[in-house]
Amino acid sequence: MGLAKPRTLFFARIGVTHIIAGLAFTTFAPQSQVQADIAENQALVVFNSQAAEATALKDAYLAAHPGIPAENVVDLNSDVLVANPADLTYAQFTAEIRDPVRDYLLIPGSPEPQEIVTIVLIRPMPHRIRDGDRPMAGDNPNAAADEFNTGDAGFSSIDAELVLLWHDLDAGEDAGIMDSLSDNLIDNPYHQRSDPIDACADCARDNIQVAKTFDNMGNRLWIVAGDGETMLTPGDMYLVCRIDGTTLADATASIERARNLRINRKAVICFFDEYNVNGGANDLDDDFIFANDPLLAGNDYEEARAALLAAGWMVRYDGGFDFVDCTEETRSIIGFASYGENHDINNQGENPPGAATYIDCYAFPPGAMFNTLESDNGRALNGLGSQFNLEQLADFITAGGTFAVGNVFEPFTLTVADNEFLFVNLLVNGLTWGEAAYTSLPGLSWQQIVVGDPLAKPIILNDLGLPQGDLDGDGEVTGLDIQPFLQIVLTGFDDYYTAHPTLDPVVRADFTGDFQVTLDDLPGFLAALLAP
Repeated sequence: MGLAKPRTLFFARIGVTHIIAGLAFTTFAPQSQVQADIAENQALVVFNSQAAEATALKDAYLAAHPGIPAENVVDLNSDVLVANPADLTYAQFTAEIRDPVRDYLLIPGSPEPQEIVTIVLIRPMPHRIRDGDRPMAGDNPNAAADEFNTGDAGFSSIDAELVLLWHDLDAGEDAGIMDSLSDNLIDNPYHQRSDPIDACADCARDNIQVAKTFDNMGNRLWIVAGDGETMLTPGDMYLVCRIDGTTLADATASIERARNLRINRKAVICFFDEYNVNGGANDLDDDFIFANDPLLAGNDYEEARAALLAAGWMVRYDGGFDFVDCTEETRSIIGFASYGENHDINNQGENPPGAATYIDCYAFPPGAMFNTLESDNGRALNGLGSQFNLEQLADFITAGGTFAVGNVFEPFTLTVADNEFLFVNLLVNGLTWGEAAYTSLPGLSWQQIVVGDPLAKPIILNDLGLPQGDLDGDGEVTGLDIQPFLQIVLTGFDDYYTAHPTLDPVVRADFTGDFQVTLDDLPGFLAALLAP
């Protein structure tokens, strides 16, 4: 197989590293609903009762999903995870997380291994596995590139290793070149798909415990091989997501935002901000290693924009010098994709304002998604921070975000999630968040984490909400709108959705712009009611 011609552009900030042809180019510094969803009894909730706040967050998640059986909850009950809140060795990961989850699923009775589709990790839960022979390599882009180029990158997210729970990915690992499946990454068979993981033709879960066969692609990548039960399919994966954030309050709020989710196509935009260096020849969103690279889906930002526009979504795409900050884009953003702190590639584009704080002031409605081309944007959990002043998905959750995909170590640009599947599968193709997220990931056993409720699936509305204050949808604001307004204030949105399934109470009754309807909105509502 042919290697891609190496590029000549070198960047000047720590942020995202290109690996192309074995070289490391380092930067310094119409809705078509699918019927099959992930059922609540297909979720396995994993928490650690020894960790402060874990039980409270677990209870909040179960309250949002009362259909999750009690037997689908695993308590790791581990002091080791408390003593090592963020980073684990591979041995600690297997002893404290992987093997206990395996053992639990092997207990006779439900749930059985093939009955589970998604694993939900509850904060606080460590999120990183350090490299075996160079423990901090993943935090150093040059060291990470060296490990990758020599086929020995053993650093990863904990979540990514759990996806293939029944595989001893570290078997044979001895700091050699691709001597175990934990080295580098594994091609994701669910990448670039648009079908539900529990309903597609090749998604049967009967062989989830059977060892699979992989081929070594150029000492860079493990690709699917074998046939029949030894071939890895989407049905052999667990969609591992975490409920997480900087604080318990942030994580709990994200659960509520994902619950009974409505997204109004008429009230939100999808936002893409990149800098097309040299007319697009050096985009960060279309990198590859090999000719016909299985990780490459295409020119991501442009293809995502085209798919969303074709489906009737409003999109703002900017490929110029300017970094579009929150003063320049004040609309509600449902999908946020940006080069972020890497927008000033080679000092040619504009740097975002502040130091990894640009996300704080955009408007994010419930259901908002985050995916930026920044190396360690998933690092700052469990007491860690960002090393290189890169924006963090944890900050996005604090700012009102609901869903995010991020990287816990240096991922290299070619493995970052693809928005053309992340955004499009959630907003257009009717997948759940867990499914949409995993269709967007080029590789497994790598650096990515998926944050947010994997069971969440939005109902898409098309409601202009005019005139504002018209809660019953009859085209005018009258005394008939008082009762539904008060009902929303007193009991929330659920009863309103039952009575008015096509209307958006936020666009109709949120006069303060906080994506809620409370007594703070009463002055605005009264003004609309009394207007001549």
